[in-house]
Amino acid sequence: MNKVLALFFLLFTSLLSFAQDTILETNIDSWFCCDLDAALVDMSETYNLKFHYDKAKLKEIRFTEHPRNKPLKDVLDNICKYNKLKYFVNDDQTIWVVDKWFQRGQETVFETKVFTGASTKENFSIAGQVVDELSHESLPFVSISVQGNTKGTISNVDGNFTLINIPTDTSTIVFSYIGYEKKEVFLSPKTITSDLLITLKQQALVLNEVNVTAEIQDVMQVSKQQAGIYKMSPIKLQTLPNLGEKDILRSFQLMPGISAANENSSGLYVRGGTPDQVLVLYDGFTVYNVEHMFGFFSAFNSNAIKDVQLFKGGFDAKYGGRLASVVEITGKDGNQKGFNIAGDISMMSGNAFIEFPVGNKITATLSGRRSWKSPLYDKLFEQYTDVDEGGPQTGFRLGGGTQQTTSYFYDMNAKVTYSPSVKDRISFSFYNGKDELSNELNPDAGGRPGGEEVSIESVDETSWGNTGASINWSRQFSDRFYMNALVSYSNYFSLRDKSSSGSMISSDGESTSFTRGITEDNNLLDYTSKMDFEYQLNESNHIQFGAQVTHNDIDYTYVNADTLTIIDRKTTGQIYTGYLQDKLNLFDGKLIITPGLRYNYFTGTQKNYFEPRLISVYNLSDKWRIKASYGDYYQFASRVIREDVTGGSRDFWVLADDDQLPVSSSRQYILGAAYETPDYLFDVEAFYKDMDNITEYSLRVSTDRTGIDYSENFFTGYGTARGIDVLVQKKYGNFTGWVAYTWSQVIHHIDEYGDYDFYAAHDVTHELKLVGTYKWKKWDFGATWIYATGRPYTAPEGGYELSLLDGTSADFINVSVKNGNRLPAYHRLDLSANYNFTFGKNSPASIGFSIFNAYNRSNVWYNEYEIIENEVIETPVYYLNFTPNINLTFKLK
Repeated sequence: MNKVLALFFLLFTSLLSFAQDTILETNIDSWFCCDLDAALVDMSETYNLKFHYDKAKLKEIRFTEHPRNKPLKDVLDNICKYNKLKYFVNDDQTIWVVDKWFQRGQETVFETKVFTGASTKENFSIAGQVVDELSHESLPFVSISVQGNTKGTISNVDGNFTLINIPTDTSTIVFSYIGYEKKEVFLSPKTITSDLLITLKQQALVLNEVNVTAEIQDVMQVSKQQAGIYKMSPIKLQTLPNLGEKDILRSFQLMPGISAANENSSGLYVRGGTPDQVLVLYDGFTVYNVEHMFGFFSAFNSNAIKDVQLFKGGFDAKYGGRLASVVEITGKDGNQKGFNIAGDISMMSGNAFIEFPVGNKITATLSGRRSWKSPLYDKLFEQYTDVDEGGPQTGFRLGGGTQQTTSYFYDMNAKVTYSPSVKDRISFSFYNGKDELSNELNPDAGGRPGGEEVSIESVDETSWGNTGASINWSRQFSDRFYMNALVSYSNYFSLRDKSSSGSMISSDGESTSFTRGITEDNNLLDYTSKMDFEYQLNESNHIQFGAQVTHNDIDYTYVNADTLTIIDRKTTGQIYTGYLQDKLNLFDGKLIITPGLRYNYFTGTQKNYFEPRLISVYNLSDKWRIKASYGDYYQFASRVIREDVTGGSRDFWVLADDDQLPVSSSRQYILGAAYETPDYLFDVEAFYKDMDNITEYSLRVSTDRTGIDYSENFFTGYGTARGIDVLVQKKYGNFTGWVAYTWSQVIHHIDEYGDYDFYAAHDVTHELKLVGTYKWKKWDFGATWIYATGRPYTAPEGGYELSLLDGTSADFINVSVKNGNRLPAYHRLDLSANYNFTFGKNSPASIGFSIFNAYNRSNVWYNEYEIIENEVIETPVYYLNFTPNINLTFKLK
């Protein structure tokens, strides 16, 4: 029997080879003077041939030839030789004409409609990779499901996927990815089951004046397989109102549970957490600074980003070191098919993005962004640095003088990806971003009342930023086993020198020198190595496990008047981590439950920390689902707020120890439900968090800074956060958008402030956000409206002077109950309009118009105080008022 089968197989392959040779020996006798697409159409009709190729690409190739009874093989050889193409004959006698980089066997010719014949296989698997149709760049975290069934999976960070136990080989597989057209793949008995290459097409931003029947998808997507996961499309961000250019973190602030009332911060306040409690990963390395221009812009160039997803809470055991949330950003690998360039120019800044292949196995990207002086930039700068009006950089004046100001920010990204084989990918990613500010005031020297002579030199310089890099190797050992290994480096720095020095000569000739002001230096180093593994054991068990080692080295010094060191901390520590979780798919896909455990050992305290996690989603039907999660979380490196009652607050990064700064922790509970149709989503989630070892630093007790042990001014307490998030979203159509509402309370308790609970400084009780976008012909219109109740704050109530036992006196201030006051309500309307067009050979571009704070609301940022003769004088400091902008976006292809 085996001999018969072997003979049959040999005969079949011989006949197939003969058939292919016969097709290629077809004599061609025609005259061609047209594009290559038309030539192949002519050959297919005249000689009864079947071709498969990219019509758009071959239309651009001019073909002039007059073969006289030449075999088809010679004609195709000639075509491919001069146009960087290749060809082969498939099993069904279809002649494929493809790019030279194309690897035969990766892509399958799927059915164009549902297969109506009998199925031959049941409960089988398919595996492959999902890529962009034009650039062939891999697409991470694509949703993949069986139509009419609850079975599904998600591609990994390299776009690889395995879908197990497909009911029959005539099923329809649906691929969905935000910013791309949904793709339905119709299986048939002849469909190959491994090494598939699935290409997705970007949703067009520029549409011709024709009838369009395809669905237009919204800019935001909510995960169906886990509570609290949002995805944003970098491609479609420009449809939302923005100030300057599209901003990925600012866009996330429009989601429920993420506060948008902190206009001066592009960091994320997620469900009662602060921005330092959000783990921000860019190609695997941690980014500690996410802000430009005092927080008004985020530190990321959206043109360099391929994918971004946010875990609002209840995140996997794979992630740790933070209490609130995770933002995972994947940078673009680069175009495998050719050179491309894109960019944005606005009244604030300009950026450029370049991508290109190097041979067949290497791709590279490079992007850069820099601000420049302009009326809009000057307006923002004055808003945050004005010497007379207040603000974070407020200083003092002594007489008249001149002020010389220079300021800018920049960031850059670079990435090189090498694919030595189909299974391996090695990449190097680099990021650097920095803000520079010099706001020097040089007061006039000379005579003063009383006859004194004064000489003053003033310095006001600030710089901050982040540098990060990673080397990543991923390997798909088999359809079911995947590994990702990474080594990374990250450095956050913040330098501030705000001081004045000089001398004063009195009328009797006595000289007195003085120094005023402060200097701050915060430097954080992060060295990390980690390995992550995924193993698809069977349909019900997707196992993930891994290990990580992080070394932190954090220094912070705060010096007053060059002589008094208030804080001087130099700490190092290592965190050794291991995790294991199993994504269980039960009851035919109706219940997805992910138990997990993360283990940490921290050398700073020489203690073990266990973090159990449990995530679950139950699909009541194809429209209704309920979801829940539980988790313990620990944070070892934190950003401490330094409270300054009279002039705003500052912050700095520190590493926990076993003395003054204990390790922070939280325990989270999430319960929610969702109802979803193809057009609408109704989503509700309730959350509750217990938080422990929350730390602040305060100098509120005294304005006189002598004889105080400032190391004792770290205050630690506990707190809770509770709330409800509601999202109503219209997902498809020319008009899309959502309504997001959050009710929440964030309550802290620190014994040093008093025997009472108080609202956290970032507490916002009610927050409502309305987001809408409308597509009309070549126009995209957008509008957002934000309302939030006022944030709490602490105010001084008076000052007094107290005589001490040694005969000296000290100045003290009385303050209100901690955060016992509320700022006025915050609300703002932003508008945008983008006109999409093409230039050159169908290169897409758009010009955008935006208005920030369209009805010119005066929103209070904070209040500044002066105490004169024991009386408190309050001065409100406002956020940005009515601000228009214009932006040009372009792309080669």
